[in-house]
Amino acid sequence: MLIVGTALLVVHAVRGNGFVPYLTELVAFAAGITLAFLWFGPMGTFIHGRLGVNQGVASFGSFLLVLVLVHAAVQAPVGRVAAWLWSQLRYLPPNPLAVVNAVPAVGVAAMLATLLLCVTAVLPVASGLRPQLSRSLLGSQILDHTAFVENPVQRLLAPPNTDPKRILESDPTSNPGEDAFLKLQFPPDLQIQPDPTAETRMLQLVNQARAQVSLSPLRTDTLLQQVAREHSADMYQRHYFSHQTPDGKTPYDRMTALRFHYVTAGENIAFAPDVDQAFSSLMNSPDHKANILNPDFGCIGIGAYKGLNGYEEMFTQDFADCA
Repeated sequence: MLIVGTALLVVHAVRGNGFVPYLTELVAFAAGITLAFLWFGPMGTFIHGRLGVNQGVASFGSFLLVLVLVHAAVQAPVGRVAAWLWSQLRYLPPNPLAVVNAVPAVGVAAMLATLLLCVTAVLPVASGLRPQLSRSLLGSQILDHTAFVENPVQRLLAPPNTDPKRILESDPTSNPGEDAFLKLQFPPDLQIQPDPTAETRMLQLVNQARAQVSLSPLRTDTLLQQVAREHSADMYQRHYFSHQTPDGKTPYDRMTALRFHYVTAGENIAFAPDVDQAFSSLMNSPDHKANILNPDFGCIGIGAYKGLNGYEEMFTQDFADCA
């Protein structure tokens, strides 16, 4: 569908000399949506605090307002620049001219496809489409290369649930001790999905905390990340919350099983409605904060899985010296 849509836009642009309108729309819409994503949070919070409007409504209204105003303000000057460019290019031979006409249309198609896929990926009502997107060659590539867009789209359309369903039978402190083993309860049809955007955000938070105490940043190790992701998924699939698996495997056993070599290593686990609250709970725990700020560690693997329909998110951080 994405390919067909792009092809239709390109044909329309080539046949109708669409360089000026498509370039104008591409630049104006890109400017509007960029500033809307940057400003909807602060503006929504301000409106919520001053007028008492629901936070979600205030944020979405702010997003639309900024998008419309910036688009309108930018469109006229961009259109003049685009028209001048076209006056310089329209005497090109037919084949290069067709390419010139097509480029802005391809840009518009790429931008719309990215937004559509991100919205589809984050909306709870469309959660069942996520596996199909991951199996689509074009869709998966767009999502992988535009992951930075998914986080603001999620904050806009699917803000964190302020009263999430609990996934633990009891209500213990997050991040249990090394020997603690807690059973989980799930509905039989609960679906989970990986959250690479949260993993990226968690790495940023970890390295920001390390920078504040003059420690070098941690780099992502692919084997450690596999260890962490598999453990987060396993805790959901086998209904437990612990550093040890039901069959007694420790973090060090799991690293060794993947032939990961280390001298010193450690692990943090957390569950929370979102990545920021998970990181806060880890930093409020002395043992887990010590792992995050351990100067002997040089690399990290982060695995994040979330239960759909309002369940909390599971995080695993695996650290090692990576010497």
